[in-house]
Amino acid sequence: MTKRFLALLAAASLAASPAGAAAFYDVRPGARATGMGTAFSAIADDAFGMYYNPAGSANAPYTQAAGSLARFDSPRGTLTQAAAAYLRPYDPINTATVGASYSGERQRNGGDVDQMLFNYAQELKLPTIPLDQPLKVGANFKFVDASGTKDGKGAGKIGIGFDAGAIASSRDGFSMGAALTDLTNDVGLPRGGIVLGSAYTWHGWATAALDFRMKGGLAEFYPGVEGRFLNGLLKVRAGKGLSLDGLRTLAFGLGVDFSPVVLDVAMTLPPAGLNRPGGGFQATFQYRFGAPSFAGRFVGAAAAEAQRLGTEVNSLSDQQKTLAQETEAAATTKAAVEGELRALQFRTKQAQDRYRALLKRNAELEYQNSEMEAARGPAAKPLKLPKRRPRPKAPAWPKRHRVVAGDTLRALAGKYYGDPNLWEGIYRANPGKVDRGIPVEGAVLVIPAPRR
Repeated sequence: MTKRFLALLAAASLAASPAGAAAFYDVRPGARATGMGTAFSAIADDAFGMYYNPAGSANAPYTQAAGSLARFDSPRGTLTQAAAAYLRPYDPINTATVGASYSGERQRNGGDVDQMLFNYAQELKLPTIPLDQPLKVGANFKFVDASGTKDGKGAGKIGIGFDAGAIASSRDGFSMGAALTDLTNDVGLPRGGIVLGSAYTWHGWATAALDFRMKGGLAEFYPGVEGRFLNGLLKVRAGKGLSLDGLRTLAFGLGVDFSPVVLDVAMTLPPAGLNRPGGGFQATFQYRFGAPSFAGRFVGAAAAEAQRLGTEVNSLSDQQKTLAQETEAAATTKAAVEGELRALQFRTKQAQDRYRALLKRNAELEYQNSEMEAARGPAAKPLKLPKRRPRPKAPAWPKRHRVVAGDTLRALAGKYYGDPNLWEGIYRANPGKVDRGIPVEGAVLVIPAPRR
């Protein structure tokens, strides 16, 4: 959607026939907008934003009062301007704002214009249009007094006029604005202006804006930028200034948000030569009723950061406790395993001792038996029994062994292979039947052929 809008701006710039100068009636109040080169139609969110896009004041959070003074020089003559504005939320509709503003301009050798604006703006949620944020719409109803105008036909008339605008925004920082301005009866001033604008805010501290404006044969682009520093306390701006009476200028601005007081200043300089009779200054004062103080904003930001750090510390503390619990559980498990291992080692030693005792007892019995046979004399001839047919020998390997208490792999290797060091062959042939190096009691082990 944003790419299409930018393409539309580019096409409009190619189709338009640019004029060479802006007149005194193109100068509008608001030092913030002036400092951004008047590229303000996609933002228009301060008290004087109604002059750039009537929709910008929609859903304003605070009641605002503002005043502005300006002085500009041009080849034609000095221009002075004074303006005042007032905005407040419209209570019957929670996203609506109403406001009023007066602007008076005087230019030597140019003319005088006074305007009285009445503004209404509101946010709308349109289910048929897929927008990230509610659409802002607004309108101005105004009285125009051009009785002091010295240019054009119809000079000296008082008339009424109408402005209308809309702003669409997205959550990723893009906003686009469109406005129809100066829809008035003939009072000797150009009528029916069109403004298309776009803006992008990067990470909440840098904004780039671009306005395309066409009115009374004048078609121009107005780029501008704004940077925010120190949590929004300081704002720096720059842009292309109005070509007042044919003299091109560059605009610069500075804003200080001592909330609820906001001060903005702007100046324009002719790049072709600083000593030329051109450029000017504008200052704006705004007061936002009920807005938090800038000190409170900094304290709030510090408190939010402290809360974030506290949350992070608590999270790390919880992680530390969890690791400590896991370490304690691992230590308990290790102690239990070591206890089981010691118990198994003790049982193994007992079984080995019993085995040695049995071997010794067997040797003693064999010795006693031989002594008794020697004392009885020659043994009687044994009876001859019929010979039985030998059973077919079972394959020598593998063998089977049922584990009894006291069996070890080394003891089994010694029993079946004659070498306790060949226990690994029995271990590999019986997966799942050996627990921590000890054969499971009651299990039937496969004794494979020995490998040396």
